[in-house]
Amino acid sequence: AAHLHQKVRVIYQSVTPLTGRVLKAKTTFDVCVLGHLRPVKDPFRTALAARLLPATSRLRVLHVGKALSDDMAQRAQGEMAENPRYHWLGELPRWQALRVLARSKVLVLSSLTEGGANVISEALAVGVPIVASRIAGSIGLLGAAYPGYFPVQDTVALARLLARVETDLDFYQELHAWCTRLAPLVDPA
Repeated sequence: AAHLHQKVRVIYQSVTPLTGRVLKAKTTFDVCVLGHLRPVKDPFRTALAARLLPATSRLRVLHVGKALSDDMAQRAQGEMAENPRYHWLGELPRWQALRVLARSKVLVLSSLTEGGANVISEALAVGVPIVASRIAGSIGLLGAAYPGYFPVQDTVALARLLARVETDLDFYQELHAWCTRLAPLVDPA
């Protein structure tokens, strides 16, 4: 209610920054998908979008997350066999998953719904720009005007956005600057 707005405080999920230097890949444009393989995460959307990119693209999808069903594991294995851009790394300890994220050029969050994904806070903390489905949880964290959204389950729109992030340095820097401005929100202090 409006009369309570003055009492409300938003507390963002904090993330302890990584220590040590993390190097980005030089020969590939790594895109991280960080989340367990379950339907609400729409886990293969990025792999499908990567298939639509031109042969000149250097994009590589690094997917970290446990398959929560045999069907999801089989689909991930099949996608890797058919799609050379897609690499399912499986479940990793959190520290390793954060290193994969930090080495990536961008995080893709393709969820159908989220209350406010921890992975957004993690990406902000390690300085990785975000491409996300336009859902309430992401809008609540990144802002309504954030330029890195695509419509939920829209593979073609995601492919276009990924191509733009990879090839348009000004756009990439715009996403990076936006996320850098938000990074203090997730600082544990």
